[in-house]
Amino acid sequence: MPLAEAAALMLTIMVANDIALLDCVCGHLAQHYDNLSHDGDELNSIIRGGEKLIWMAYCSDVDGYKLVTQCEAFKTPSAALPIVTRLAQSSWRDRQLPHAEQQLCVELLVAMRRLTLREASQVAFALPCVVPADCLDSCPVQGLNDTAWNVETLKTDHLRVTVLSRLLHAFRRIAKAIETRDHCYIEHIIDLQRFKKTGLMKVVDLGLVPGYWRDFLQLVSLGVSHLSRLLVPLAFEHMGNNMSDHRLHGWTRDMERVKDMLHIKLKGWVQDMQSFSKQIGNYKVEEDKNSPGEYTVRQPLLSHRLLDYQEPLLFFHDDFSEVCEDEHPEASQMFHLADALYAFYRVRWFGLLAFTSFHNATTVDEEWQLEDRSNATLYVDTGCMQLLANTMDHPTCPLEDLPPEAIEQRERCRVQLWNDMVQRSPYLPVTSYLAYTQRANVKLCLLAWMVANSRGICQDVLFSMIQSVHDARCYFDSPADLSCLQSNDTDAICSVSRAIMLLKCRDFSFLQPPNICIVDLYKNGSHSAISKAKWTVETDKWFGKATEKTLRYKDSLNSATFKYKDFRIDSLKPLEISFIAVNILFRFSTAGIYMYLPPLRNLPGKIFLCFQITGIIQILCSEIAYRMAGVLNLSTVVLIDSALTLLSCIWLNSFCYQMYACIRHLRLPNDLLPAEARKVLRRQVLCALIPWSAVCAACAILEKTSIYYLFHSRIVLMVGISASVAFNLVCLGLVGCMYLRTTKSMTQLRIYSNNKFGSKKEIVFMSVKTVFLSGVGVIIRIGFHQAQGIAQFVYYVHLATMVQGPLLFVFFICNGTTLPALKNSVLSWWRPDVIRPDQELCSAAERNLERRRRERSPAAESSM
Repeated sequence: MPLAEAAALMLTIMVANDIALLDCVCGHLAQHYDNLSHDGDELNSIIRGGEKLIWMAYCSDVDGYKLVTQCEAFKTPSAALPIVTRLAQSSWRDRQLPHAEQQLCVELLVAMRRLTLREASQVAFALPCVVPADCLDSCPVQGLNDTAWNVETLKTDHLRVTVLSRLLHAFRRIAKAIETRDHCYIEHIIDLQRFKKTGLMKVVDLGLVPGYWRDFLQLVSLGVSHLSRLLVPLAFEHMGNNMSDHRLHGWTRDMERVKDMLHIKLKGWVQDMQSFSKQIGNYKVEEDKNSPGEYTVRQPLLSHRLLDYQEPLLFFHDDFSEVCEDEHPEASQMFHLADALYAFYRVRWFGLLAFTSFHNATTVDEEWQLEDRSNATLYVDTGCMQLLANTMDHPTCPLEDLPPEAIEQRERCRVQLWNDMVQRSPYLPVTSYLAYTQRANVKLCLLAWMVANSRGICQDVLFSMIQSVHDARCYFDSPADLSCLQSNDTDAICSVSRAIMLLKCRDFSFLQPPNICIVDLYKNGSHSAISKAKWTVETDKWFGKATEKTLRYKDSLNSATFKYKDFRIDSLKPLEISFIAVNILFRFSTAGIYMYLPPLRNLPGKIFLCFQITGIIQILCSEIAYRMAGVLNLSTVVLIDSALTLLSCIWLNSFCYQMYACIRHLRLPNDLLPAEARKVLRRQVLCALIPWSAVCAACAILEKTSIYYLFHSRIVLMVGISASVAFNLVCLGLVGCMYLRTTKSMTQLRIYSNNKFGSKKEIVFMSVKTVFLSGVGVIIRIGFHQAQGIAQFVYYVHLATMVQGPLLFVFFICNGTTLPALKNSVLSWWRPDVIRPDQELCSAAERNLERRRRERSPAAESSM
């Protein structure tokens, strides 16, 4: 048989039976040199001819791997280094064939030595492309996908060892297939010189990567799945084999949770690879017109360069070990293991790719043309922001099961924050002090950092950087059409926040990196000594954590807004309750007096009574029902509170209009007949409730129909309140104008009087009453609430508004007419025989007759 045909036949036989014979050949090549060190150069110097080429193509141990992770992961009793070293071992070192196949392996080895260098090079050139294709069908381990690792299965040695051995072998073969697929790609790289006459073209049209990417992604996905399956039994042999059954049960559950966390991180890489494989067709190659023979590769933004923003290291140990150590003593080792595995496979699987190895070509990257977003602001839900702050300040251990309501709250907040972001509103009008606690003004970069932080609410969302940039570009470039989003509404805030934080927030730089160590791992199962890494500016950038400046941003936001959420300061809580009680007491007192005294039960008095009752209901709803009893949700209470504020202003409209009408028509309210007064009151109430109901209905419909109309509903309320106060000011202004005009007329008639307009006390009372009736205080209070970042002062303003009840009592009851009437009425309860000035009869004869009747009555009783 010709040697060329023998070489082809040998290749066919070698790739049969799951590459088992090829593994056997590698074992025979290495076992004759066991007395030598496993240094690759020394071993390669002994292997000669065709077997050397086969060795270099598949078996070579020349290339080791570097494990770059935190130095604490290597400290004893950490199992991270032994486990990672075991996974890094070559696949051909752990496979034993039956005797018949061993004999065939020896025959193949003899045939290999007969090959010429040219024939052996053909076999070596084909192997890196054949091995991955074969592994796609034969590497997955059938029947072990559903193996449940519990105390019984882990402690059953023969079952655990058998399953773990098969999983390890399959896993190592997958890892080897990934490496050889990369070698196949490098061997078949396209030289752009061959296409210098084709002009502008797409890389995918050149046949560069379709098959490569298809196989590579399938292999990496298989590797991630197998790593998840073998992690628990592999960790048990190095960490948990000396535990009691009770302790092992908790350890197994915790290890499963760590496995899931690591799986999410690695799957994010796989998703990025899949996204990039779809974008590779958008790579364009064009020849430089000024320099023939030189080419430019134009890469889209969604290219492999975005993978540099994938997390270079995990910090599970730093983030969660402290919060888990009390209930989970082994959590530290588990998190170190996850960090080390992520660091290892980031280099081994995702760092192998020569994405754009073009000869005689330069690359030009498309940039995302968007300015720095560090100072951009957004108005978002305060409750969700409070959840973000609490999650970072008091993180929960990820090994514990969150209550279902906590999980639902996080998902609701992700949707709510995304809706707030889509609204794009940097400001939302505050119609009441409760509305101040409903929305928070936050910097966009800070929000992105709080959302995408490792302790945040996105732990269960895959970190796909390419998808994040795609979603962010869709969000910024297509504000009217978000159908281009790849993420759903629940995950969109996580996706866009990651892109914003990493690409568009200059203030979020990096600190000095943690202590990083490097270990060289060899495919024979050994490793080098541990050495500390030497850092450069670039390594500082990629291996650092969030800055102190970022933490100060978060702390300042937390202290300025979230510390006073719901306007509740513990030290002032007794004072606040006292103010609320006094306010309600005096409002009830004022309303009761207006109902009790006949002179105050005229038309203006009844309108003012409606104003007081509305204020009482507002306090009961916002202070008692919501803040103390927790009834209704915040948005509903804000709508009710704002609506009652508007109604109070409308009652003042009626009051001010009656004041103007009385002066305009020179008719006092007491001059109205009872029937006429009731008719006017009904008309005034109807005129007040119709516009109020219309505004409230419009606001409720706008706010409840969609979250995007929240801004419009607040605008409607603000316009209504402002228009109502403006009407009050117009009425009071007209009254003032009529007074000035009357004063001027009296002067022209030469009518003079020494009597002044009023005493200083009366002037003060009248001025304060004017402010109350005009509603200027409402506008001032609402205007003050528009300020952001000063929640403590807004809280003090809220306390000051609780004094409104006593002030209304003083300025509307304690005057020269109402207070004496009240005093005489109260004194008549104890001394009914005393005739008060306002109780005198019409004539002296009638008074004498009444006195004689009172004197005669006791004499008659004594005679009887």
